[in-house]
Order: sequence, then structure tokens, then C-alpha cells
Amino acid sequence: MHVSLSPLRRWAATLKFKIVLVVVATCVLSAAGTAALVLASSQSSMERLLIDNAADDRERTAALLASKVVMLKGALMAVTRQVPAPLWQDPEGMGRHLIKRPVINAMFDSVFAASADGRMLTRLEKGVPAADLPNVADRDYFKQAMRSGQPVISSVLRGKVSKRPIILFAVPALDDDGLATGVLAGSLTLQSTALFMDSRNGSRDAESRDLVIDRAGTILSHPDPSRVMGRAEDDPGLGPMVRAWLASGSRIDAEGSASVGQGYLISWAGIPSTDWINLRLTPAELAFEPVAAARSMAWRAATGVGVLAALLAGWLAYRLTQPISQLRRRAEALLDPLAPPQPWAPGQGEVGELARAFQHVVEQRQHQQAEVQALVSQLEAVLDHAEVGIALTRDGCFELVSRNFCHVFRCSKADMVGQPTRRIYASDEAFQALAERARPAFMADGAFDGELELMRRTGQLFWGRLRGRAVVAGDMAQGTIWTVEDVTTARDMREQLTYTASHDALTGLANRSAFEAALEEATRTVAVVPFCTLFIDLDRFKAVNDSGGHAAGDALLRGIAQALESQVRRSDLVARLGGDEFAVLLSACPPAQAQQIADKLCAAVAAYRLVWEGQCFAVGASVGLVNVTPEFNTSADVLRAADAACYAAKRRGRNRVEVHAALALGELAAA
Repeated sequence: MHVSLSPLRRWAATLKFKIVLVVVATCVLSAAGTAALVLASSQSSMERLLIDNAADDRERTAALLASKVVMLKGALMAVTRQVPAPLWQDPEGMGRHLIKRPVINAMFDSVFAASADGRMLTRLEKGVPAADLPNVADRDYFKQAMRSGQPVISSVLRGKVSKRPIILFAVPALDDDGLATGVLAGSLTLQSTALFMDSRNGSRDAESRDLVIDRAGTILSHPDPSRVMGRAEDDPGLGPMVRAWLASGSRIDAEGSASVGQGYLISWAGIPSTDWINLRLTPAELAFEPVAAARSMAWRAATGVGVLAALLAGWLAYRLTQPISQLRRRAEALLDPLAPPQPWAPGQGEVGELARAFQHVVEQRQHQQAEVQALVSQLEAVLDHAEVGIALTRDGCFELVSRNFCHVFRCSKADMVGQPTRRIYASDEAFQALAERARPAFMADGAFDGELELMRRTGQLFWGRLRGRAVVAGDMAQGTIWTVEDVTTARDMREQLTYTASHDALTGLANRSAFEAALEEATRTVAVVPFCTLFIDLDRFKAVNDSGGHAAGDALLRGIAQALESQVRRSDLVARLGGDEFAVLLSACPPAQAQQIADKLCAAVAAYRLVWEGQCFAVGASVGLVNVTPEFNTSADVLRAADAACYAAKRRGRNRVEVHAALALGELAAA
């Protein structure tokens, strides 16, 4: 007996229903399985990433703290070098000198200067002189600074005056023999100082703790001020880590590290230039909260995606099981020029029409590809006849290169096409430097034009002029057209011309125009950077020319030039002004040091001997020294003053140094 099935059961028995059911089940199970696999493999990676990020954060914070320490030490060292030697025996003069240095008074809670016996000459609290002047000879930092002659950062201690936990930066003052004549020190109160503010502000939640401890495990910075000077191993969660660190020798490593223990994520890094380390403790539950949140979100997303994918796949499966005629109409609307060729099945009706439609698509794509290839061939022909190297780049790779481009880089087209543009640069730094220069140029003008050092395929470096312009203005994704020319020879010629224009042909020293330009620039900024200048005139040089001839005179001038350059600093400028006249620009040089250099130059000239054709020639030097101050308006004023001082040296017996006296500019002009 035949039993009639209900419409629902009949539809459930169809192939269409089974296909839809299989597709829906596959989507749901795939989403769930994929989510489980991804979470299982990525959770440990995410935790490792959080730990590495914590270590990197400590390393950056430690580097920032180190920069502050270097700045504090540098400020003290700069002031110490500016203190005249007599002030180390003059308390009142030292006090006045330090009051005029508002920078260090603002940087430190207190600043004091102590003589070699530990006697405090003066002490300023935020720039105000203080009455209490305790002797610091018994302080370890003082002894170490005096003994080593190097800047010292003290361990945490209680101030003799403030009675509060402090650290001190001590810089010794050295005499000409390298012996310490005193110490300039600045103190910072740990509870109030801004030195460790960056480490404390780096914590974004109240449950994290940022600390700074020293090599002995003493706390220098803590969110709870009462814990300052306490033992770090007594802090909750820190005991095992600190005890292990102390037992291993208290190594200060500037590279960031992190670990999990005692319910905390602990990250730390040594602060360069100090005996301190910076730590952060974050509850592990809080630190890895993003992992839990990501896991929860992933499951929710997987569930949502699975449901949506199942619905979509079911709907698509239902649609795909419609009559073949409907599939043919949709296929004709989805012509894809990138589809690969397929064999065609013969047939009539809807299947045959579907095959013919796909065949039409492929033929159309092949025709388009042929047209594109013809255009590319024409473009390559144009590029190959250009006088300069031309390349088309897109997405950081070469797409087209010309014959001349290959000639410039000593390569073939096959070596370049499809390769990253990085390969024509000598280093990653050079490649990055071009990107940093070209990006603003393209943004501002839509083009780039500049000279860079490039590398041929053989490894040879050369200077090339690069010009670039986007194929579509404002859209770098469409590619960039570049031209390149080898300008190594032209660049060498420019540099040679520049050198010739600024140097004396006989001695190789700077010439008069170069010296006057440098002197004019230094005179404009003398209020910020004082300097000294020397004017040197050789004594009895005419006798050398008369006796030995001009060739002997030229040889002597070359020897004197070398002798002068050997006695000055690398930052100083020695020039030949003409004839037997020389000049020296002593940048950032105090008068006392300039006097010493001038004496050395005078002695070096006097000691120089030229043996020429059986004769021995020697000359002296009359040196005029000028301490340039803001009273000098122009470089011409400075040169007149130096010439006047040199003339005074000649009048007073030659072969000596005379220091220019402070004259009015009108008197200088008259002189």
C-alpha cells in the first residue's frame, strides 16, 4: 500500500535539502573547530607578546630615566667646567657664581660646592643661599669623586641638613694636572623629585606598582612614599625575584626582561649609567586580562560568524540548486578576465550555452591580454631609447626598467624586474632615508628630485640623481616613474671646486675668505658661545726668501702650517691669511686656555727648523690674542684687535704672545 508523505517530509528527502543541511553543518562545525584551534595556538603567543611588551616598556622607561640622569650629570659637568679655579678658595665668589646658574638650581633641590678638604663653600636651595654648610669629607660620594676624578651618583642616604632620603650627583673640578680641586654636587629628595615621575606615570591602573631600586635592593621610588629606603624584597610579590637577583650579583642589565611569579607579571630593566633598575608589578590576572577578553570575544565572534556563514551558505546552496538556466544567467553576469582557461564540454540546451558563455569570457580575456602586452612592448621600446635610466615601480618592486637603467646599475632586465627596489641601495638605513625624504616631497609637490648614494649590482657605490613622479598624481598605489643619472663625476668636480675655493693652495689650510666667513658667524653668536682668536705673523721670514729663495720660503710656510695644526684642537680652525700671516679661531675656548695654546703655537714655530740646500732656516712668531666678547660688533673689529695685539708683540721684542687689551671700538678703528 502506498503511503503519501507530507510536503515537509518530501522536501526533506530531496537532494536540495541534503545539500543545504550538509553545507550548514559544515559551516557551523568549521567555525567552531577553527576558533578552538586558533585560540589554542594563539593564547600562548598572546601571553608571550604581553610579556615581551612589558619588558620593552620597562626598557623604554629605563632609557628615559637614563636620559634624565645623563642630563643632570651633564648640567653639573658643564657648570663645573665654567667655574674659575680661584673660586674654589672663595666661598662668596662661588656663591655668586652658582646663583647665576638658574638651570642647575631649577633641576636640583639643592646645589653646593665643597673644597678638596670637604669644607662646603656655599649651598643653594632652589637658588637661595642656605646658612647650614656641613662638612662632607666623610661622605662616600665625595671621597669617590675626589679619588676617581669622575662624576658620581651617591647611594640613597639621609641628607645632613634635610634629614630626608636623597641622592646626590657629584662632579669633581680638575686642575690642569688632572687633580680634583673640589666638588660641585646637586641633591634630589626622593619623595618629591621629578626624576622618577616617568616610571610612576607609566602605570595605567591603580593595582600596578612601579619601583626603582638600587644594586643593594634599596627602594628609591615607590607609589607609597613610606616605602622609600625600604627593602625591595619585603614588597608583596617581589621577594623571590629580588632575592634571586641579589644572590646572582645584582647585575644591572639595560635589556628589558619580564616573568610571571607570585601572582604578578614582573618586568624590569637596568637604567644605563646608574646602579638602579626599574620594575613594574602588575597582577597576573590584570596583565593577562586582554587574553581572556580576546578568548571570550573570539568565541562570540566564531559563534556569530558560524551562524551567519551557515545561513549564507544555506541560502547559496539553495540558490545553486536552482535550474541550470538560472545558473547560466548568473554565470554570464560574472565574467572574470582573470579566470584560467578550461576545456569545453560539448552539449545542447542550457549546459551547452553555459560552456559557450565561459568560452567567450576566456577569449575576451586573451584578447585584452594581447592588447596590454602590445602596449607594454611599445612602452619598453620608448624607455630603451631614452638617454637616462627609467624605471616603473609599484608596491616596492620594479615593474619595468629601461636599457639605460640596466647600464647604470650593471645588470640585466631579468635581474631587476619583479625585484624589490631596496636592492639598489647600500643599506637598509639608506633605503629608509630615501623614504623619509621622498614622502614629504611627493606630498608637497607630487615629485622628488635629489642626489643619493646608490649601489650597482656588482656592489660598487656611486652617486645618482633620482627624479620621481607618481603615475597618477596623489595616488602612489598606481606606481611611480623614476629616472636615474650617474652624477659621480659631476659631484666630485663640485666638491673639488668647493675645496679649492675655501683652502689655501700652498699649505692646505683654510684661506682668508673661509676664515673671515667662520669668524663672522662666530662673532654673531658670541653672546651664546664666547671664543678667542689668534693673529700670527712670522718674524724674520723675509730673510728666508732672500737667502734661500721663494721655494725655501714656500717649504717653510708648509712646515709651519703643519706645526700650527698639530698644536690645536680638532674643533679649532687654522687659516693662512696671506704671505706669512696666519690666524686661528679657538671655538668655545676660555682666555686662560687660549693663552696656553698661543704659547704652544709660538714655541712650535720657534722650534721648527727647515734644512734647505745645506742651510738651516728658522723663524719666530709674533702672536696677538683676542678674547672675543659681545663688545665686538663685526669680524672686522676682531681682526683689527688681533692685528693690533700682534703689532704690540712685534714692538715688544717679537717671538711672543700679546693679549689684546679692552679698547673702545673707536680706538680700534684708529689703530
